Amino acid sequence: MNNTEEIGIAIIEDDPLLAEQMVRLLSAPQHQVRVHYMAYTVEELVDAYLQEAEELNVILLDLDLKGQMSLPHIPELKRLAHPVKVLVVTGYEDEDMLTRAIELGADGYFVKSANPRLSLPEVVRLTYKGGAYLEPHLSAKVLEALQRSKRAVEPIDFYHLAQQLGTSFSKREIQVLSGLIDELSYQEVADLHFISINTVRHYVKLLYQKLDVGSKKELIQRVRALHAR
Repeated sequence: MNNTEEIGIAIIEDDPLLAEQMVRLLSAPQHQVRVHYMAYTVEELVDAYLQEAEELNVILLDLDLKGQMSLPHIPELKRLAHPVKVLVVTGYEDEDMLTRAIELGADGYFVKSANPRLSLPEVVRLTYKGGAYLEPHLSAKVLEALQRSKRAVEPIDFYHLAQQLGTSFSKREIQVLSGLIDELSYQEVADLHFISINTVRHYVKLLYQKLDVGSKKELIQRVRALHAR
């Protein structure tokens, strides 16, 4: 793969051995991939990115992180850096789960197996170039489902949004703001991130102050206006 662009990636995988194998595989010089972040949880990646802000092109996301499904975090990850692709890398072959992942904004779905049709580095580069890799035996049902229902993730780059405002966002503020943009209720945001509804209210007030707004509607409008600049 000479004369190809280097791809900056992050890996979210809670199995240390598998994570190490993925880093070693993807970091081979011929693949032109740089692993900027290796995290065991979504929150760990968000923390690291906010501190270092290395360029991200593709995020590899395991679906089962310490017994918790990571699907609901896909929109949050899609907004972490823009444009960034989210490639689900999992052992699950459930078609309903695959459909839901793509509805939430996933850009591809790679099933871990001994003999994949394409190698993981090939799928990473395909995803980076704008392709959408799906396992062939799953694709038909998924495409039918997506024709019925497709949810696009509103592209907000939290890091650059903070720069425009001359401030910074904490991990928790990003989680709450992403939920508000997705029109989740306070309780849904709380449930998603295992926090209390009062904690959500606390961070909503902080966001109102940082964006100089007084309502959820004004907050979303302000974010969209800043993103459009």
